[in-house]
Amino acid sequence: MTVVKRLAILLLIVAGCRTVSPVRELETSTVPDISRLILRDGKVIAFNRDFGWYNKQEGTIEGVDTAGQHVVYHLAEVNKVETVRAYAIIPLVLTVGIAIAVGVYLIAKLLTFAQFL
Repeated sequence: MTVVKRLAILLLIVAGCRTVSPVRELETSTVPDISRLILRDGKVIAFNRDFGWYNKQEGTIEGVDTAGQHVVYHLAEVNKVETVRAYAIIPLVLTVGIAIAVGVYLIAKLLTFAQFL
C-alpha cells in the first residue's frame, strides 16, 4: 500500500468525531448530525447517511433509518444519542499534524535524493 493510500485512509478515520451522550445533553445543531439512537428498551436505531435531527420545539428526534423508513421518537423514549460532528478540534489538529509530517518527510526525501544527483 502506498504512502498516499495510507494517508487517505488515516484522514478518513480522523475526519469526523462521533460522540455518544445522554439525551438530556442533546444540543441543537444547524445540520442533521444524529447517527444513532439508543432507546430506553435497548433497541438501537441507525439513521441513513443523511443523519437524523433534533426538533427542539416538538421534543423529538426524527430522520430516515437505514431501512428507508421515516421515524420519529419522543425524547422520553430515547436513552442515548450518537452524534457526528465534522471538523471537531481534535481530528482537525490530527489531520493538520499528519499533513505537516508527510510534507516534512517528502521534503527530506527530495533533499536526500538531490544529494545523489
